[in-house]
Amino acid sequence: MPPFRQKAPLKESTRLTGRGAGLLLLSLVVTASGALIPEVNAVRIGLLGMMLLPLTWPLARRNLGGLRLERKLPETCFAGQLFDMNLDIINERLRLDAFAVDVECGIAGPAERGLSAAWVRSGGGLVRRRINTRLLRRGVTHRIRSVLTSTFPLGLWHSQREVRDILEVTVFPRPVTPRVLEEAVDASIIDVEEAESTHRHWSGDFHGLRAFQPGDRMKSVHWPSSARTGGMMVRQFDRPLPEKYFVVFHSIHPTRQPGEMGDAFESAMELLCGQICYCRDNAIPMDLVASFDHWRGFSVNTPAQIEDTMLLLAGARRAGERDAGNLLQALSSVERHTRVFILSDVSVKEWEPLLPPLPFEVTCFSVSDLRIRRPGLAFRKALPPAS
Repeated sequence: MPPFRQKAPLKESTRLTGRGAGLLLLSLVVTASGALIPEVNAVRIGLLGMMLLPLTWPLARRNLGGLRLERKLPETCFAGQLFDMNLDIINERLRLDAFAVDVECGIAGPAERGLSAAWVRSGGGLVRRRINTRLLRRGVTHRIRSVLTSTFPLGLWHSQREVRDILEVTVFPRPVTPRVLEEAVDASIIDVEEAESTHRHWSGDFHGLRAFQPGDRMKSVHWPSSARTGGMMVRQFDRPLPEKYFVVFHSIHPTRQPGEMGDAFESAMELLCGQICYCRDNAIPMDLVASFDHWRGFSVNTPAQIEDTMLLLAGARRAGERDAGNLLQALSSVERHTRVFILSDVSVKEWEPLLPPLPFEVTCFSVSDLRIRRPGLAFRKALPPAS
């Protein structure tokens, strides 16, 4: 169970319900009527009704005191991922039971707001409910607001107690795999001449040509051979084997100050998490250099390294910059035969002019756009990297 720190109540209140206000009004009317008639019994009944409210107020005031909330949920999860949570309400008082308690938990979603306990025994009595819910924001600590309410006794008073908990649960970014990015890179591989394909390191060899089949990409058609044979001919490659990825994440914007990008950083974290999960699932070696980690490079290959990287993403904070010095320093360590990706929460067109000509192909993408840059050529615009 992940630990949490429950703070003192932020707000406590006890007020009359509609039933209590009605009883007070009726008691006043009966008392006044009995005094005017005069009718002694009517006056007594009215006074008894008015006395009932101050007599029950201490019970209503103390009913929520000594109650503690406890949650049992996974230590780690992905943002938006459903999980089961045990929500407990515990009565730590030694002698006084609690009645008619409703709990509205800040973690529970709109469909399941918490639990209702008709009776919570004193001396550690517990009422539990199992809730299927989720956390929507990544992070390592989360401020949770919960509200305890009760209409005990007799529905005359409405008591409310608001508390704030600090829940220590590691929530990873929601993984969004950049599938369009993958397709764009594959298209760039096919969109080359046959002679180049036999020499470039695709980790898959060029087989030759074959007849066009339904489902083949039009970009794979070899038009010279098609013209000679009179039929559609396409290039055929071996199934590519995993190659090494080198990923650089940055938040460089030449004109804006840090903190002006809104939720773009959160969306970029989702893309980066999706790319890490893609490499993990396909056993692709990966090196990562990130501005939010002070530009320290590290490998993301073994399960322990992947777990450490996910923990880093969960607590990452944006480190905005205005020049590309650290980015160029990171790119200087790129090894040969490595597929290079530059990911940013800033649109590519904002920081593209800061990059000099590079001797290797680079795929640059952000939340809003995707471009592929080949050695000695300008950026080639591609489709947006939607998931």
